[in-house]
Amino acid sequence: MKKNIPLNLGFQDLKDNVSLITHAEYRSIQKGIGIVISFAQMESTLFRTGQPYRVKESRIIRITQGEGRISINLVEYNVKQQMIVVIPPNSLVEIVELTPDYNFQIIVPENDFLPAAQGNSLTDLYGRQEIVLALTAEEWERTDTYFVLLWDSMHRAPFRTEVVQHLVIAILYDIRYMRDQKQTSAASRLSRQEEIFNRFIALVNEYGKRERNISFYADKLCLTPHYLSTVIRETSGQTVMQWINQAVILEAKVLLKHSDMLIFQISDELNFPNPSFFSKFFKRMTGMTPAEYQKNT
Repeated sequence: MKKNIPLNLGFQDLKDNVSLITHAEYRSIQKGIGIVISFAQMESTLFRTGQPYRVKESRIIRITQGEGRISINLVEYNVKQQMIVVIPPNSLVEIVELTPDYNFQIIVPENDFLPAAQGNSLTDLYGRQEIVLALTAEEWERTDTYFVLLWDSMHRAPFRTEVVQHLVIAILYDIRYMRDQKQTSAASRLSRQEEIFNRFIALVNEYGKRERNISFYADKLCLTPHYLSTVIRETSGQTVMQWINQAVILEAKVLLKHSDMLIFQISDELNFPNPSFFSKFFKRMTGMTPAEYQKNT
């Protein structure tokens, strides 16, 4: 794979990287949308565990078998069969661990695929923060119906754009209803501290490349730096700076592995005062220099 192409599971990767897919019959690519009905049977090498990558579009993932751990925008989730995952566009994702039998289905619409009005009304669902839901048996069966209908519609000639668009919209709305229903229960309702933590992580993912001052994030959240530090430590067991540093390292790894930028350019991109400072920071966090990481397979 060319180094300047990000390692991801984006629409163009499903469309263009035919050489990385053994059984293309398990995926369908049409105007502005891709669907994979069985990732395991497709036998793809589009991603590998332990390597962070940045996704370009949102995606809806239906886990059909196995279990694993996945990091989405710094937060690690345990994911397994009978779960739905929605990942926002421009997210940093890392597959930490998967069982050998792991399999999933995935829908990848281009960012402008949905009609503007519907897309805007669903921004809070798939445009800002990831969603990871464990489904009941009835909910799971219903999502299967959506995927079967979408798979069938993707193979109809001529391609029925509006039908496919509205099926995706229906899936997203149903996920939103399921999420809201689960969050209304007392056990699922977020505490004030958890809400602050989620907002903080979203800000770190948006600004972490350039902003590494606690006061910056406290101001954005209308909190004092001391209170923010206390909440983040009590909620997550990590400090504000540990979360910021993790975001910087993930971004650095993506740029080192999947861009043509030189180390001094990456240092500048990540707002370090000089390449030497960046290299020392990277080695302290990872145990290897940026150059060593680039060469490490």
